[in-house]
This record gives sequence, structure tokens and C-alpha cells, in this order.
Amino acid sequence: MLEEISVCLATLYLRGLNRPTQPLRRRWTRIVSCLRLADTSFDDFPIILRSSGFHEEALLLESKELVGQARSEIERQRVLTSVEEGYPTRWIERLKEGAPPAVWISGSPPSSAFVGIVGSRQIDAETRQFAEEIGRESTRLGFGVISGGATGSDLAGTKGALLSNGSVLEILPYGIDHFVGIDKCGISVAAPREEFSSALAMERNGLIYAGSENTVIIQSRFKEGGTWHGALEAVRRKLCPLIVRHDHSEASRALIGLGAFPISHAQELASALNHTQAQRGLFNIG
Repeated sequence: MLEEISVCLATLYLRGLNRPTQPLRRRWTRIVSCLRLADTSFDDFPIILRSSGFHEEALLLESKELVGQARSEIERQRVLTSVEEGYPTRWIERLKEGAPPAVWISGSPPSSAFVGIVGSRQIDAETRQFAEEIGRESTRLGFGVISGGATGSDLAGTKGALLSNGSVLEILPYGIDHFVGIDKCGISVAAPREEFSSALAMERNGLIYAGSENTVIIQSRFKEGGTWHGALEAVRRKLCPLIVRHDHSEASRALIGLGAFPISHAQELASALNHTQAQRGLFNIG
């Protein structure tokens, strides 16, 4: 049953398929509930959806060509949907109907909880070492690392995790066909050949924060750049608790003022995670 619902979600929402119309994505949770309650075969899905008022979605599911495209990509293990094992459960808990119902994937999704690692692209050697140590420490504490695959802070953090035989999930701001990954998993909401865009980067940032237990901000520029704006959005939407490297910069002081927990050394990560775990209930996060 869940396999057929996965085909339904990919047919309706997976970006990059030759779809004549784009149904409203935020209705996916209601569609899944409807199909689960019906407990019937895929051939009856259009009937069930149409009777529940989902006329556009029912029409798309009647397209054999479109359904065939979705089924083929799932069989090639290039697609992960929100009803499958391996889908980041925090996305559903925190984003609810805003979570992506179907994404492109390369590699096997880690089963562990995640610590997010984000930060500036242009960093010095000391900052790079700190990011690598955070990746290693996250692995030692039993977490996978979720990041954005960007140069600088992101890649330094994932390098530390991989050198410690940890698991890494990269959320990409471009299509999965551009992903080059060894011993790590990549996920993208973009069409497979889509190029980088600022809009995809911002969407990617939200998924990193929403998918992690805590996100460590390695370095940011005050009121500038994707790291700064992504952190502000995470605070505004209460996506997850933040931890920031206290490098005495204006940006780190501002983030601490907004509630981020400061650390100066990677060895402080465990205490930071314990602190934010205690605070999570207070702020209704997670």
C-alpha cells in the first residue's frame, strides 16, 4: 500500500516530471490520509481522490505516461517520498504539510538523527579546523551530519564526519544529476538537471535546519549572506535549536542574542546539545 502511495506522491509532486499542471503541494498530507483510509489499489486512487474533491490530482493519476515516469524513477531508487523509511522524520514533525512529499536522492539515507553544520564559504584555517572537529565530534556522539554541500564550512564539517566513518546527508541547492558523492547521501527538491539558484539555496537551508536536532553555525557575516538569513529564518520558524561558534564577531554575538547557544571548542558540543535538549520543550521545538 505504501509503495503505491509513494508512486502517487512522486507522480503528483516530484519536480522534473513532464506534468501538465502543478497541484498544490500543501495538500499532500490530506491526500495520503485519504488513500490510507481507503486502503485500495492504485487503479482506484483517481476515483478515491475525485470523490474527496481532489479533481486535479485525480486527473494526473489517470495519465499512464506520467505514472510510468514516477514508477520508473522509484524503481531506479532515485526517489524518496514522505511515506518511505529513510525520509527525515523531523521534516514532517516540524514542517508538517510544508515538508517536501517527494525528493530526488542519490545514495542510502542515514538512519541516525542529525546535527546540522552550516556556515560561510570563505573561512580561514582555524575556522576550517573547528568545522572538521564538529563533524568528528558529531559522529562520536552518535549523530549523522546534515549540511548543504557548499565549499568552506559545509564541506569541512562533512569531511570531519567522513574521516570518522560518520554518516553524511547533503541537501542540495541544485539538481541531483550534479551531485558527486562518495560515502554520503544527497537529496534535492530540484529537477535533476536544474542549476543552482538563490531560491533553491534558501529552500535547502530550511530543510537543513528542519532536519537536524541542532544546527551548528560555524561562521556567519552580520546581516549578509545565506548563512545569516538562513539562521534568522530558522529562529523565526522555530525549526531547531541553534549552536554558534563564539568567535567574538558581530554576527556570532547577534545570534547568541537571538538564543543560539555559544561554544568555543568542538568538545563543548555535547554540553550544548544537552542544554538545547532541556530548552526544547520550553520553546516548543522538536
